[in-house]
Amino acid sequence: MLMGSNGDALIRLEEVYKIYGPQPRGRAFDLAKAGLSKDEVQRRSDHVVGLNNLNFSVDGGEIFVIMGLSGSGKSTALRSVNKLLVTSYGKVWVDGVDVQTLQGRELQAFRREKMGMVFQHFALFPHRSVADNVAYGLKVQGVPRDERQRAAMEALELVGLGAYASNLPEECSGGMQQRVGLARALASDPDILLMDEAFSALDPLIRSQMQDEMLEIQSNLKKTILFITHDLNEALKIGDRVCIMKDGSIDQIGTAKQILTEPATAYVADFVQDVDQGRVIEVNEAMHEPTPIGREMSLSEALAAIGDRAGEFIVDDNGSPIGLLTLPDGLRVKSMGNDNLAAALRQDFEKTRPDASLSDVYVAAGRGMPIAVVDDGGQLIGTLDPRMIMEKLGEVERLMDDFERQVYL
Repeated sequence: MLMGSNGDALIRLEEVYKIYGPQPRGRAFDLAKAGLSKDEVQRRSDHVVGLNNLNFSVDGGEIFVIMGLSGSGKSTALRSVNKLLVTSYGKVWVDGVDVQTLQGRELQAFRREKMGMVFQHFALFPHRSVADNVAYGLKVQGVPRDERQRAAMEALELVGLGAYASNLPEECSGGMQQRVGLARALASDPDILLMDEAFSALDPLIRSQMQDEMLEIQSNLKKTILFITHDLNEALKIGDRVCIMKDGSIDQIGTAKQILTEPATAYVADFVQDVDQGRVIEVNEAMHEPTPIGREMSLSEALAAIGDRAGEFIVDDNGSPIGLLTLPDGLRVKSMGNDNLAAALRQDFEKTRPDASLSDVYVAAGRGMPIAVVDDGGQLIGTLDPRMIMEKLGEVERLMDDFERQVYL
């Protein structure tokens, strides 16, 4: 098996090109290899570049999402992995085999044994039951009836449709039909799932539910999934890593957090600027080290210790937060001539975990008071100032401004 970035890559594309036209290995190929853009290659050669020097690897058990707009090459890349598309140049390795060199029965057998595919359109036989649709691929492979029915029922149970095995597809909703398609792909227990815009035809709510269900299934099965989408929110939600493509080339590969907070190009920054960054940025990235107030301090001393921060906590002997002093509360009590720290403390403060997302604490931050960040033992390990949340969420906008300035300078 080829070794990948984490030592166990199951899929690897190396210098893959796909050029449409009568001479895909002629002048157009030379121009593409020389680094010319898709539009420039087409202008000079009347050939269309579908894939332009594509290089990436997908590790075993990873959900690798390829996303981009129409014409970006995302579906072309997926189809090269099971040779539904013949490339013009390069290597497409799957479990140590260059798929593009396979032919005929050898290719068919490799597809059956290694891959399951889920399409945007359900492609179910209307006259066959749900169970028979799921078992159909196994039937083509010559699997005995009892064995394929057992595998079909196991797959249907995985997607929560065991009770609908005898129903016809027309008796199922769109989301249920897509789950039948997923069960069909899972029935043969393939190492790899290829999912091409699998949820794009679904209503938003059902689509979100399907994403959640797929992640739940993946947590148990650990399949290697190559997932194609044009929806960035979907890509960021389900992908262990996300590959953003444009004009047949890769603009950036990274985790959801890297894509959102470290966009590599203006194109990527433009893509992510309207996305809810708070879903992937964690509290530990925005909190600051706690500086607890001593319980023996006077109110005046505590206010001086706070400085320009919004507030700070006091902790018990175990290091757990038991009170919060905010600057407004302290000044209000101080103005009444009271220098007793206890009189200014409040106990109605919010707590959170360091691995919570900023979106999880957004409502709590709306109170305008610091949030205590605690570990599993309840000890204070950080303070989250609501101002820090907004500063963290504004990083992408600043990056986008920087990219725009570079363009116009």
